[in-house]
Amino acid sequence: MNFRKLLLLLIVLIVISGHPGAEGEEKRPVYVGARVCATCHDGPGMGHQFSLWLLSKHARAYADLATPEAREMAIISGIPGEPMEAMACLGCHATAADAEAWELDPTFRIEDGVQCERCHGPGSEYMDEEVMRDRDAAVRAGLKFLSVRECELCHEVKGSHVAVHMQPRLDMVRARETIAHPTPESPSPGSGLEVDSRQRGDGPRFVGVQVCASCHTGRSMGYQFSRWRRGPHARAYAVLATPQAAEVARRAGVEGDPQETPECLACHTTGRVPDEQGFDETFSFSDGVGCESCHGAGSEYFSEAVMRDPRAAYGAGLIREPREACAPCHENGHGKPFDLEQGLEQIAHPNVSPEVVERVEYKTPINLSLSPDGAEIYVACEGSRSVVVVDVGDRRKVAEIPVGGQPHDVTFSPDGKTAFVTNRLDDTVSVIDVAAREVRQVIPVGDEPHGVLTNRSGSLLYVLNSAIDGISVIDTSTLEEIKRLSASRNPWSLSLSPDGSQIFVTNNLSRFVEFREPPVSEVTVVNADDAIVENRIEVPETNLIQGVDWHPSGEFAFVTINRTKNLVPMTRILQGWTITNGIGILWRDGRVDQLLLDEPNLYFPDAADVAFTRDGRLALVTSSGSDRIAVVDVQKLMATLTEATDEQREWVLPNHLGASIDFVVKHISTGISPRGVLVGRDGKSAFVVNALDDSITVIDLESLEPTERIDLGGPEVITQVRRGERLFHSADVAFQRQFSCHSCHPDGHVDGITYDIEPDGIGFDPVDNRSLRGILDTAPFKWTGKNPSLQRQCGPRLAVFFTRIEPFTPDELDDLESYIRTIPRPPNRHRPLGAPLSDAQRRGKIMFDRSRTNDGSLIPEEGRCVTCHFPPLYTDRTLRDVGTKMWLDKNGKFDVPHLTNIYASAPYMHNGISETLEEIWTRFNPDDEHGVTNDMTKDQLNDLIEYLKTL
Repeated sequence: MNFRKLLLLLIVLIVISGHPGAEGEEKRPVYVGARVCATCHDGPGMGHQFSLWLLSKHARAYADLATPEAREMAIISGIPGEPMEAMACLGCHATAADAEAWELDPTFRIEDGVQCERCHGPGSEYMDEEVMRDRDAAVRAGLKFLSVRECELCHEVKGSHVAVHMQPRLDMVRARETIAHPTPESPSPGSGLEVDSRQRGDGPRFVGVQVCASCHTGRSMGYQFSRWRRGPHARAYAVLATPQAAEVARRAGVEGDPQETPECLACHTTGRVPDEQGFDETFSFSDGVGCESCHGAGSEYFSEAVMRDPRAAYGAGLIREPREACAPCHENGHGKPFDLEQGLEQIAHPNVSPEVVERVEYKTPINLSLSPDGAEIYVACEGSRSVVVVDVGDRRKVAEIPVGGQPHDVTFSPDGKTAFVTNRLDDTVSVIDVAAREVRQVIPVGDEPHGVLTNRSGSLLYVLNSAIDGISVIDTSTLEEIKRLSASRNPWSLSLSPDGSQIFVTNNLSRFVEFREPPVSEVTVVNADDAIVENRIEVPETNLIQGVDWHPSGEFAFVTINRTKNLVPMTRILQGWTITNGIGILWRDGRVDQLLLDEPNLYFPDAADVAFTRDGRLALVTSSGSDRIAVVDVQKLMATLTEATDEQREWVLPNHLGASIDFVVKHISTGISPRGVLVGRDGKSAFVVNALDDSITVIDLESLEPTERIDLGGPEVITQVRRGERLFHSADVAFQRQFSCHSCHPDGHVDGITYDIEPDGIGFDPVDNRSLRGILDTAPFKWTGKNPSLQRQCGPRLAVFFTRIEPFTPDELDDLESYIRTIPRPPNRHRPLGAPLSDAQRRGKIMFDRSRTNDGSLIPEEGRCVTCHFPPLYTDRTLRDVGTKMWLDKNGKFDVPHLTNIYASAPYMHNGISETLEEIWTRFNPDDEHGVTNDMTKDQLNDLIEYLKTL
């Protein structure tokens, strides 16, 4: 073993011995990088294996994420941000993307893309030549050989990719032949070229492309390193290993291996022209024609401080006119013509951000708030990451304030000097200085914050964290969270009682209930000044409780409700009795009444918000699925309740289609998908935000007519995605306009309900609703895997089993698919990209990846978590029988669900029977058919779950 290999092995051993949690644990291998593998696996004696890899697409996989095509694929598949920063992309385009720092040797470079260890496993334990010469020993030390199926897990057809590159399904058997790198029968390990790191003279030294890449990467630098990696210069050294290069060398009279011949290396690598310069350890000849071939040895100018001063950089050796370096190698090179200007254009890499393709950006207003003086309305616009300011008197937009990702709700401090905006995508609240119209501070809160409100004094700010079922309490004097209260599931909106003592909090999802029991939702009652939960009011047989407003009398509040009768078969849609919509009346003493706003042939789908007029005479309820408002005469509604018996109030009125004709005095048309509603300070006008046409409808409360449309400044053009979004939120697709796609998938997510869909027989195969976030590349769809595409899922299947009418034309189906596939995955709250795992998460990862039980027994591959839940989407997209078939199930094989953001999609399993992740492997895995888990201790299972939350 030469000195270089010995040094690398020593570094790896030091890293392993020092990683967190190493004491008392089985030694875990680390990634050493392709160039460590190359110390043996290159040169003619090893079939030029390393060079063959350098010439493959695998070596360019990471760099490909910098292309416009990759960005388009990311957008299509609902990935916000840069592909190079998205685990869903990195998982297949790079090696060890999810590894921690301690799992990476200093020699490892993620920029090398899909390298040796992506297929063969981290190499620290088997890389030694003596181990590698004994195949069995190498396998015991962690060497792996991927099967065709394992390769397909990354190369499986992905809708987002096909939509851009339009390539057919990859023939994996033939593809493996194209990257084959067999070991010769009589191998002779060793690289054909190694760096002599001893400096020759006192001149500048070559530092290598990786040092340059430390700055010259990313959008702000024009992805310069990635452009080089994808170009022919990066493959110049590897090309010398090809038969074509050998033939060229032979014709030129050059003897020997071109990769070891000075005449060839002079133009195909950096730094091989005899001179007095040396090489740093970071340099590698295998990088071919690197940055320093054109710009000069970089040891004296590579630091950022020098490079930011052009005069200093030129003085330190940066070549001012690098084009002069092209001619010696390219002019008449092997008889091929060379156009200098054309060549420079092909490899151009300006250090400026690439032009961003202009995309249509809608406002998508969701909620609104009136300033205390009644002069302005602040509108939270989810699509444009902004708050639009509307002048109430002039009825026009006067300003727009940038905030965070997907702003959902907005409120003012009582003095009107500050506004608070929840940013659902960022898990923050933006604090706006109203006078300056700018954000002065950002407060971190819980996951996916929705509603926001202060108490009457303004001393406390309440923020509803929908994804973690909690309420952040913020001290407004310090802008710090001082307490977190427990709500029910998916807290959504909140309203302060007229006397300022109580806050009613609506919860979008039903509580967990026993299997095949009707849903039960909650309104959480919070003491506004003491920040304690005073009561939890049950609203039986309801879900999707969203809007809420107190009556001015303080005697009761209205909430919007769905009554989803998920226990009856979907056949009952024809009787109008599966998803019904209405309002709940919550009395101050805790009593609850329910009334439907539906009528036969005039349903009120997706009731979203409610607001009382100043005098309490009327209530305005928005229907986002039918583009209208119901005007409720409060006195007539109370008469309906008063005249009913107790039995009628409990059992009849909550299900009475048509009772609303006695108290709904008018329906008023609005813009597309009305959401938030409020009444002006003068009590004469109401304002409704229309999410999908970027406007506010102004309603005259005397005539009960829409009088004006306030344009919030959205674009006029309607894109295919926007058309699909409108279809998704419209109830026009369903029989009698009863519901929309949004009814079951609020925020593109889940409603927490298990349904009985009858294709397998009425009463059989109840199925849990699944999230639409980031699902495009996880086909097939449905728990049975029957639908190979979103087109089938949302077309024929939807028509037959849900809408009971033909919902979409072919063009509309294209539009709908284009929207659904762009519903984004929120960033993982338990592990941001690049963040280290906690000790518990790290131990959980070991359990997830393990191949042996606690007693050392080998776990069959089919019993390992990672076999079925293959990264980066954590599904192998197959049907599996994991022993979860139950008494109502006809079939025991189910689609392997993806695990991304699994912490936010309870309940679990195909029928929603498991309320928690823990129950999957305690109550419902008695025979170790759903992974081998029964040998785990309680602590080990807890650790596994903590890791699953990071995926």
